[in-house]
Amino acid sequence: MRQSRIPLLAAALLAAASLSTPALATAAAPAKQSVPAPPAPVAQPGPHRASNLVVESATELGPITQNPHNAARDNGQSVRYGNQSVWFFDDTILKNPDGFLTSTAATTSDLDASDNITLTSANPLDEHSTGVPPEFVPFSAAELAFQQEHASADCTNSTDEYCGTVFAHWPGPAVVDQARHRILVSYGKLCRGGRVGTPCESGFVGQAQGTGLVSVDMNSKTITRLTATNRPADIPSPEGTDDTLFFPVGQDWSGQAMVLVGDTLYGYGKCTLDGCGVAKVPVANVTDISQWRYYVGADSNGNPQWSTDPGQAVVVKANGAAGSTVYWDSAFGAYVNTFMQFLAQDVMYQTAPTPWGPWSTPSKLFTAAKTSGVEYAAFAHPEYTSADGLTKYYTYYTSSTGAQMLVKVRFARAPKGS
Repeated sequence: MRQSRIPLLAAALLAAASLSTPALATAAAPAKQSVPAPPAPVAQPGPHRASNLVVESATELGPITQNPHNAARDNGQSVRYGNQSVWFFDDTILKNPDGFLTSTAATTSDLDASDNITLTSANPLDEHSTGVPPEFVPFSAAELAFQQEHASADCTNSTDEYCGTVFAHWPGPAVVDQARHRILVSYGKLCRGGRVGTPCESGFVGQAQGTGLVSVDMNSKTITRLTATNRPADIPSPEGTDDTLFFPVGQDWSGQAMVLVGDTLYGYGKCTLDGCGVAKVPVANVTDISQWRYYVGADSNGNPQWSTDPGQAVVVKANGAAGSTVYWDSAFGAYVNTFMQFLAQDVMYQTAPTPWGPWSTPSKLFTAAKTSGVEYAAFAHPEYTSADGLTKYYTYYTSSTGAQMLVKVRFARAPKGS
């Protein structure tokens, strides 16, 4: 198995790309101090205004402290639920004992990132859980049976085109649905491990199969892959039709970013290097694909237009390597999209008055420190924002050590007219 995940397109271009140099200060972790209470779990959108915030400084705080059985895991997106920050990760390499999982998760009540973050739990439901983390996204019975049927120690001369095939589920963006006491987590399904020329040849990371949603019920402490209804067509998978896949490859609505505004979930997808489109659905009906609507632009009066046809969706915001974070930021008075550029070290942000835009031209937050590996999967963690809204925290993954690196960015308000 690969020890780091590189986005498909990025990996294909790595050999030809030169990555930029670091431009971050470094700092030793300060002693824990008393800090103001963290912001409310869900920031409510207010009136949009032109922001006068500018980046004042960016400081590397080092790797976050993770479960002692974790050797490396990428992605690393989070949401706040109550007094907890809940995190979701993709491919995970284990140690003591050695192992490999395609998804893991954790939770912590450490909401003060000024001295870094302690995130040592084994699962997303119990901060005090210990031991080896389990797989976060559950495998279906059909997937497990398929893997067992096609398992082999040597596929060299096999006539089975699925010999050695295994499945993976990569968690991505998440939102808190307070009304239903759950966290919704988007995930991408893929198959991999097959020989070159077979349907699940590994290539850089495997072959994508589609996108689904996991529900983490914080009351019953259960984790469930939701079943999609009213899809326009079945979505095939090597083990057969998979009813937990919401969208096929190339659509992936909610796979790039999600934001919940009131009772409406906005999911970004259909991404290219030019950017991503956006769709919306009542969160209560998130499993009903016939309820999803896709943004196709504004009319002559500037009113947003939505269609039942995802093929008509237009690009609204920038894409990011391994995803992005979209959230409402009270200090900016706007929605913020945070992402890492493809094949570059720069972490960027852009703002908009609504989830569908218009989004501003991206500006640089900071430049991730270059190592001997590859840096990607940069995300914002709004639950750690300081009380004045001007100190914010971000992570990115580095394959050189398998660590999630924490960065503190301090903003200042530019004088009027500057």
